[in-house]
Amino acid sequence: MSDQKEDKTLKEELAEELANWQTKMDEAKVQLHLGAKDAQDKLQPHVDKLEQEFEEAKQQWQQVEEASEKSLKDIEKGLRVSITAMKKSFENAKKHFADEEKK
Repeated sequence: MSDQKEDKTLKEELAEELANWQTKMDEAKVQLHLGAKDAQDKLQPHVDKLEQEFEEAKQQWQQVEEASEKSLKDIEKGLRVSITAMKKSFENAKKHFADEEKK
């Protein structure tokens, strides 16, 4: 029973993390559309990469939803790798937002 509670907590944590990244991606898209054309050109590759990584994380989340307890830990590792990659992409995009604001 303890494992089920742990799994539920893990699933809740991962679901919350994905929801947070969806919000960040939406905010980045808004900033992208509000920016000047040259800023959009610089940021678009970062936003595209972030979207790709988010889609991969969502696919892994679907596997978590369908996974047996045994495979849950392996899927969790993959999902956390995707989330880390999204963080890096977001930080790269954020640097460009900051650079554009200074101009």
